[in-house]
Amino acid sequence: MDDFLPKLLSFPQHPPPTTPLTDTQYDDCIRAQITAVKSIPDSKLLVHTSSGESVLDFINPAINTVPYTFTLLATITALQKGSKTVKGDNLWDNMTGFLATFDPRQIRYLGSELSTIIEAVVEFARQRGQSGAAVAPVSNALLRYDPTGGMLTSKHLVLVRLALSSRQLADAVPTLDKPILYFPTAQKPLKSKLLCNLSNSPNVYITSDGGFSRKLKSWEVLEYFLYRGMIYMGTRNWKKAHQSLEDAFTFPTKDGVVSKIQIDAYKKWVLVGLLLKGKLLGLPKVTGSGPAKSFHIIAKPYEAVAQIFESGTATRLKAEVDVGNVIWQNDCNMGLILHVLAAYQKNQIRNLASIYTKMSIQEVHTSTTSAETGARLPNVQATETLVRSMIADGSLPATLSASPNLVLSFSLVGQVLSEPQFQRELAASTTQIKALTDEIKHTDHMLTHEKDYIKWLQKQKNSGKNAADLGVGGMDMDWNGDDEDLMAGAY
Repeated sequence: MDDFLPKLLSFPQHPPPTTPLTDTQYDDCIRAQITAVKSIPDSKLLVHTSSGESVLDFINPAINTVPYTFTLLATITALQKGSKTVKGDNLWDNMTGFLATFDPRQIRYLGSELSTIIEAVVEFARQRGQSGAAVAPVSNALLRYDPTGGMLTSKHLVLVRLALSSRQLADAVPTLDKPILYFPTAQKPLKSKLLCNLSNSPNVYITSDGGFSRKLKSWEVLEYFLYRGMIYMGTRNWKKAHQSLEDAFTFPTKDGVVSKIQIDAYKKWVLVGLLLKGKLLGLPKVTGSGPAKSFHIIAKPYEAVAQIFESGTATRLKAEVDVGNVIWQNDCNMGLILHVLAAYQKNQIRNLASIYTKMSIQEVHTSTTSAETGARLPNVQATETLVRSMIADGSLPATLSASPNLVLSFSLVGQVLSEPQFQRELAASTTQIKALTDEIKHTDHMLTHEKDYIKWLQKQKNSGKNAADLGVGGMDMDWNGDDEDLMAGAY
């Protein structure tokens, strides 16, 4: 092994040169190193040094990502084949440590290798009955590979499925919070767009022929948005859940035909809208007339619940929910329905603010009813506990006077943020807006100059179809082959 070390550590130069390499020089050097390391047999990479160390023991993956990657893959392969000479005692730490520290620039040239390591991490965790342990490493790797988070890949599907099946939801959220702007295509980057150019958007170095992500089928894109919405539901982030579910059922469909996934997303969207806004919300304007009709017909029981929630009584809402128990259970929406029942009285309390500025807790108690039981809460103390919990979680902008005369005073301006809270939210919003603005500029240029978009426009013109009716606002997805019958093959 000692004879191979110079070849393994030849790039990048460490410490870095005083004059940084140009992108062209960097590209030439890393491609040469990859070729050189690939020429070394796995058996040689697994040989220990004269001091008894393995390559994984002394190479820093954050600096020498290329040799570490191929040595790690050689180790994984040897263990999968049942090697008796290779020890896997530290394999989990090696793999997860690599995913947390690999060099984001070098890894752009190793998409298929990174994909294999991620798959190995997931399989390793599953075999040990701890699949949730893989959620954080996979999520971190995705954001390290694509800091913008704007490219939807097949590994995002691995992440959301893993998070839902293991109920390890929070660890996936940092990746899910990133808005999706691109989908992987087979288009190879132009020679002038070197992979190492850090100013490139992810669609330059993440393509379906680059090994990291295959081209996604249309139903897989819908599934990602649906599952992302379900994860947000699990973390009680109703606003983001509502938006992600909306992304699923408003996604472009072939000839305006909606899929089972979109129907499922719409049903959940109706219920989440009640938790978010307390009423049945109108469909987004991008929804075509055909899909809208399908949604209203198939999801009629859900819309009925929403209408009663908004303007009916607690008793009637409870009765409607009881009648539809089989529906909610078959749709796996019983948990959401129970949240809706629990939210009914809270919504009543919030609505009192449009009529009164102050009310005693006794008056609140007699003016509101629980849809969970169809009756008032058992006593005033229970109502007080409910009101205090709403004030504490920020869902009720109000104050409650001290005992013995408990008076609820509604705030006219809503929740007031402290100065530090306001500054944090402003900074976060500014950062996100700047990032989105940069990506929008790039996307606008791409759409108006690249041949794929021009072909799509020509196809729409020749077919005489109105893009708005199709609910599309971007490039044509591949609707051929297995995606033909989405209603039958969504799951």
